[in-house]
Amino acid sequence: MTRTANLSTWLLRGTYPRLYIPIVLIILLVSGVRYHYLLQAETEEVHRHATAELRRASDYLLPRLAAVPTADAATLSSILQDGITHLGPGVQALRWVPSESAQQPALPAAEVHAPIPTAPTAPAWFARWLDIPQPLQQSAQRLADGTPGRLSIALQTQPLVDRVWGTVIVQARISALNIFTILFLLTLLLRANARMLRRLAQATDAFRQGYLGTRMEVTGTLESRAMAEAFNDMAGKVQSLVLSLHETQRQQSEQLHFTRQLIDALPLPVFVRDADGTYVDTNRAWQRLFQAQVDPTGTHHASNVPEALAPEHSAQVANAQDNVVAIHPLHPAHQPPLYMAYYEAPFTSTSGALAGTIGTLVDVTERKRAQEALQAEKERAEVTLASIGDGVITTDLAGRIDTLNEAAQLMTGFTAEQAVGRQLDDVFRLYEEPASRNASTAAERDSQPGMLQQATHEVLIHRSGERYAIEYTASPIRQHNGLAVGCVLVFRDVTEARNLRHQISWHARHDPLTGLYNRTALAERLTHALFVARNKGLLLAVCMLDLDHFQAVNDAFGNRVGDRLLKETARRLGAFITPSDAVARMGGDEFVLLLGEQPDIPAIEARLAVLMDQLAAPYAIDNHEVNTTVSIGVAVFPHDNASPDTLLRHADQAMCQAKSFGRNQLHVFDVQHDHAVQTQHTRQTRVAQALHAGELVLHYQPKVNLRTGEIIGLEALLRWQHPQEGLLGPQHLLPLVEDTDLQVELGEWVLRQALAQMRQWTDAGMLWEVSVNIAAPHFHRPNFVPRLKDILHTCLEVSPTRLELEILESAALEDMQYMRSMMQSCQALGVRFALDDFGTGYSSLSYLKRLPAETIKIDQSFVRGILEDGDDLTLVQAIVALAAAFHRHVVAEGVETAEHAARLLELGCERAQGYGIARPMPAHEVLGWARDHAARHAARAVQNAAERRPASA
Repeated sequence: MTRTANLSTWLLRGTYPRLYIPIVLIILLVSGVRYHYLLQAETEEVHRHATAELRRASDYLLPRLAAVPTADAATLSSILQDGITHLGPGVQALRWVPSESAQQPALPAAEVHAPIPTAPTAPAWFARWLDIPQPLQQSAQRLADGTPGRLSIALQTQPLVDRVWGTVIVQARISALNIFTILFLLTLLLRANARMLRRLAQATDAFRQGYLGTRMEVTGTLESRAMAEAFNDMAGKVQSLVLSLHETQRQQSEQLHFTRQLIDALPLPVFVRDADGTYVDTNRAWQRLFQAQVDPTGTHHASNVPEALAPEHSAQVANAQDNVVAIHPLHPAHQPPLYMAYYEAPFTSTSGALAGTIGTLVDVTERKRAQEALQAEKERAEVTLASIGDGVITTDLAGRIDTLNEAAQLMTGFTAEQAVGRQLDDVFRLYEEPASRNASTAAERDSQPGMLQQATHEVLIHRSGERYAIEYTASPIRQHNGLAVGCVLVFRDVTEARNLRHQISWHARHDPLTGLYNRTALAERLTHALFVARNKGLLLAVCMLDLDHFQAVNDAFGNRVGDRLLKETARRLGAFITPSDAVARMGGDEFVLLLGEQPDIPAIEARLAVLMDQLAAPYAIDNHEVNTTVSIGVAVFPHDNASPDTLLRHADQAMCQAKSFGRNQLHVFDVQHDHAVQTQHTRQTRVAQALHAGELVLHYQPKVNLRTGEIIGLEALLRWQHPQEGLLGPQHLLPLVEDTDLQVELGEWVLRQALAQMRQWTDAGMLWEVSVNIAAPHFHRPNFVPRLKDILHTCLEVSPTRLELEILESAALEDMQYMRSMMQSCQALGVRFALDDFGTGYSSLSYLKRLPAETIKIDQSFVRGILEDGDDLTLVQAIVALAAAFHRHVVAEGVETAEHAARLLELGCERAQGYGIARPMPAHEVLGWARDHAARHAARAVQNAAERRPASA
């Protein structure tokens, strides 16, 4: 119980002690996440290590097994036992199992196990929890006498578990040291904070008990010193405040005495009431006016105060527009009443609460009587003017304004006080003709009284500068004898009606978002521009503009920013054009620009280059910096002598062509060239249709070992099964999709099809390698490796080591460093590489050393000439020697005859492919060809051996 109470007290001391719990929880959470990912990373690392060990073991044993002359168990066991010894303690077992064959009897198998490993360092529970499967690899191989078999290599899992356990133990010790350091430092911080709070509490209690001179000692940590200084400063200020309070009270008493004398000296009657309405004080003028008496106790009597000034009514009187009250004097009683203007204001206490009211009276008797004398005449004039809804202004013969009603004041911007007495032209200002001229004409005209002038339409200028469309009439003001004494102007605002007509007309010809011309107005301007171009013999450029990646701007920032971008683009276009040009918005992010009176096409291109630079400048919209470019298509009249609609269509086609060039481009429409481009686009579309319709197929050409006859793999080759033209080769496909997105889609399709076919052959027991040609633009895509990884995961039954990617040597040499990095990333997945058409580029020893390709393919142009051309023979011999020096496999392409095969064997090149071995064939024919090939090779084995003896002698 005591420990629980102490823990609760400690946790309640402040926020810092409570940090222990979340810090411990965070440490546990972070440690759990860290060791989770640590185990995951270490597990992946030991898997990669095991894969490398398996590959090393396979590379060590397979060549030795291939050199075994006869398949006896003792020899095989000796080789496997030597592999166990050489490869180290990581290998658990090696097993050689011959393949069963109908032509050969059962052959012996050989199996060797490693000695019993040392005691594990990792506990058993850790090994069970980690659950690392035993690394295992099987590889097919033929012995020297042609006996096929399979080598199985199994690694021990305990060293892998011990390796992970060692890493975990080291990291756990480091983590424990870090956690101890954090908690130790936090404890020191909390102890210092507790001492500081205890000193502050003691000083605060002393100050609360009245010891205003209490001060804290400035010692301890920086925080303690800062708090002590702050407390001492506060205590000093409070002490000074208490002392100054007594002085303030004395000064307040003096001020009250002075205020009392000042109020009594005022000539105006003044009273003071408290919040309850009780009269607290009055000055001498108030007492004389109401004959008020003051008791010796200080109470003020208000019995003679008028009822209107009673506390319950006085506020309404003070706030009323006519705040005048009638006061009847008591002595003498026969005098007329006095009219007094009443004013009052509330006053508050020092706390801000309402304390009462101060009121005063001002004698306005003379002003009141003068107002009453003028009120009757004023009311008649006001009623007359107010009853008229239009603006009314009256003037004298000299043109000075006598009156103007409220409507006239609103439309001119002058109040009655400002306008009366001023000249009519100063107040009633018209845009074109002075109003005084029409007023004088109306006043001097001999017409019957009441005859009105015809309404005139004009523009009235408000005092602020605004303009109103008005219609007005001017008529003379006549006396009873018919003489004109002035003029009256009556006018009304017709701005809204006029603006409505203009707005309807504007919207019929303009785009509502950008204010540019719309399609209707563009058609009129284009027709006029064509007429001007014909008459002047100059060029007219019809330009279609489209913002690049506008949809991406909408998706990233929203439609509001997109609309703002269109407005800013329209503004830049409007600033760019000249009087002979025109610009319109067609809809969306498309604009049409007409460049008139152009001397030649270079001048047009120069102007548009300037425009593209202006439109490519960044746009600052709502705290965003938006960057965009524009693609422009141009149709030039009369070079393109077409109708207006056709010119717009040609400009649109040219704009699409500019986008296909990579955007931010300018393309001038050319009839013949664009027809060819359209044809190319049509062919590309046909290829895409063939891909999606299943018309494309893969044929496979075998690669064999010329000496043993073994099928070492196949090359996947693209074919087009055209519905009308039959089977077409890659020359009908690949040039059409070059440098397009379809090239990537086609390359990924070939990879998927090849892997799917490898899975079928794997199920049939054929572990052949398959090579696929990859185009350089596809391989240079930034996402090539992730996409390849995803494709490999679709066929987990097929080992990635059986997939070979063929890259043209010339493409590999374009960017050596990037190509090396990409190849290593793919090889980390298990994929192998071959350099295709080797010798046709600019090969060198340094290039071959830096490119980690496992295989070199000699171009068929050199292989075909080795029988007649000495240079080709020397080149092939050099390539074979170079491959051997760098431990690379070499495959000869284009082997068409047995003589080619024999000469290649003499040169040391055992792997080959070509029509002399097999033509490319559909996938369903490969298994049958493989069986026939095995039979033919068995029949020719004796003959080939006989042909090699003289050559070796």
